[in-house]
Amino acid sequence: MEVIMVVETSQRRNIQEIATTLGKMGVRVKQVLKVTGVITGTSPRMSLAKLKIKGIQTVEQDRTVRAS
Repeated sequence: MEVIMVVETSQRRNIQEIATTLGKMGVRVKQVLKVTGVITGTSPRMSLAKLKIKGIQTVEQDRTVRAS
């Protein structure tokens, strides 16, 4: 499952360490966007709640949106 995680503003200086921790949990980190505080990646079959570790503000499943 593709996921997008937003890092808490106060933890943005630690974004690389947070991404490393997520990697150790099995998340395949694709991008670490330091300026915006966003980490994207692919998670194994794990609940989104388990990905909300210290320093992560929100976790959402990445979705494709199409105009009709």
